[in-house]
Order: sequence, then structure tokens, then C-alpha cells
Amino acid sequence: MKLYTHPVSLFPFRVKIALHEKGLVYEEVVTDLVGGASEEFLELNPFAQIPVLDDEGFVMAESMAILEYLEEKFPKPALSPADVEARATMRKLMGWSTDYWYAHWKAWLALKLGAQAPPWNEESVAEGRLGLTRHLDVIGGQLGDGEWLVGSYSMADICYAPLILSASRLGLEEEIEARPKVQGWLDRLVKREAVREALLL
Repeated sequence: MKLYTHPVSLFPFRVKIALHEKGLVYEEVVTDLVGGASEEFLELNPFAQIPVLDDEGFVMAESMAILEYLEEKFPKPALSPADVEARATMRKLMGWSTDYWYAHWKAWLALKLGAQAPPWNEESVAEGRLGLTRHLDVIGGQLGDGEWLVGSYSMADICYAPLILSASRLGLEEEIEARPKVQGWLDRLVKREAVREALLL
């Protein structure tokens, strides 16, 4: 099993966490896409995005699709709840972690990363930061009095794990600390062996 990653992309870490949670052995193939994807890689994913998983010739792209594939092929330990409503909520949160986090994340980090287009400025960075803090409030509300996002530890937690941990290290630590439920969730995450192994903590 091979997992194609890139050093600065957060999405492959989702897959790495799941692989470690399930005790699966894999080879990590670090892929440089900055200068353009190779023809070999485009055969794996014509849209030149990572992560990509190659499981003995079966190739799957998109982090959430890969997580679902791993969960179905290797169901133990389970990373999705048994209850149908909880599973639906998990998938909703998985979608939110990508659809509603990334745009604010990109705006917030744009000037730090030297992004040129669209024309970022201090106002857009502030709006990005505000969007992320509002997202943290949503996460806190979803946690309620529970330890994990849908009751039991699941792919929803895995999808958010690299995002929130990176945010805490890149300048949102005060916002996270100001939300005890989110901070407690993050503290529990980093104690998990699979998370520590996947994220090299």
C-alpha cells in the first residue's frame, strides 16, 4: 500500500491517521507538485491533487473517499459509529471540515505564504481568521458535553485533527484555548498513539 503525500498539505495526514489507527502498513511517497505533476502521477490522479492511495493497484484519490474506502475494507477498529444518524452526522462534519474551513484558512495564511492571487490584504486575512474562529464555535457546539464529535471517536475527528492542530501552532492557539471544549478535544486527540505517529508529535 502506497500513500502519495506532499510535505505542506494537511489532507494526507487524515489518511495517515486512519492507517495508523487501523494498524496498516504503508509506504509514504512524498510527491513534489510545485513544478507541475509528472505524467506518472497524473495517471494516478488527473487533477494532480493529493492524497492518493494505491492499494495493490487499486488507486483512490480524495482524502474523505480514501477514509471511507479504508473503513469499508478494514472495518476494525471501527472509525464510524454504528448508529445511522450518527454516521450521517459524521459525514456532514467531514464535509464541513473541507468545504467551510479551507477558504478561511487560505485567506488567513495568504500573506504568510506569499500568495499572489487573489490580491490578499490585512482585511481579507482578518476575515479569514474570523471565519476560522466561528468554525471553532461550531465544533465546540457539536462537541457539547461529549469527548468526540459524534459520540465515539470517528472519521469526523480525524478530518479535523490536522486542521485544528495546525491552526493551534500557526497563531490560533489563543482562540482555541478560549474554547475549553475544543481545547479539551484537541488535548485528547494528541494523546492518541495513531495521531502522534501520523503527525510525528
